[in-house]
Amino acid sequence: MNDGKRKRYRIADAEIEIAFTENYTEIICRDYEVKADGKPDFVIEVTDEEVEREKKKSEPGASKGIIESLAIYRKLCEKILDRNCVLFHCSAVAVDGKAYLFTAASGTGKSTHTRMWRQHFGGRAVMVNDDKPILRIKDDGIYVCGTPWCGKHGLQTNVEVPVQGICILRRGEENMIRKISAIDGYPDLYKQTYRPGEKDKMLKTLSMIKQMAERLPLYEMHCTISEEAAVMAWERMKP
Repeated sequence: MNDGKRKRYRIADAEIEIAFTENYTEIICRDYEVKADGKPDFVIEVTDEEVEREKKKSEPGASKGIIESLAIYRKLCEKILDRNCVLFHCSAVAVDGKAYLFTAASGTGKSTHTRMWRQHFGGRAVMVNDDKPILRIKDDGIYVCGTPWCGKHGLQTNVEVPVQGICILRRGEENMIRKISAIDGYPDLYKQTYRPGEKDKMLKTLSMIKQMAERLPLYEMHCTISEEAAVMAWERMKP
């Protein structure tokens, strides 16, 4: 890749030097920028070939800047596995210092559901990330970390919050939520977790998905798009 800019960012408590040629990455990462001080935890550089591969996976018409930034994030997610961190596709909202993760197939309404949480709780609610947060697995719990990559609505906050639970959303005509077992929840967690191609990295990812399933309360919810559904989820999932 042609020479461009290099800047230092802190994401999921890792200090990362990122090289990029398009301004898009610099713009979306501005809340995470830190002053370079010593050696970074790792460096992210993408090749022209990696950007071209990402282009084939991206939506038609995506700009070169968006495509480059997604290639950067893909590489970051593979490197950050060594720090017990994994990308989990979900909409993550925090209330009173605890995070609630809502995951589902694209188009199910997870972003709309967390918008209802923000509408109901007002200033008590913080949008951690609306699409691509990183989960950080530590001895004292599992934490969700904001990232600059957050979906089309641009909703994210540079915070790290302990996860209270994960809810798998389903469309429904009535509101219903139930707690499920690690075995029942594992297939959905697997589908929504970024899975690298290399064998060693994949084994590490599978281990972290297993920890997510076993260490966190899991729920399945069938719901309407309503504030009542948000209140029901909160009442069931809160500490």
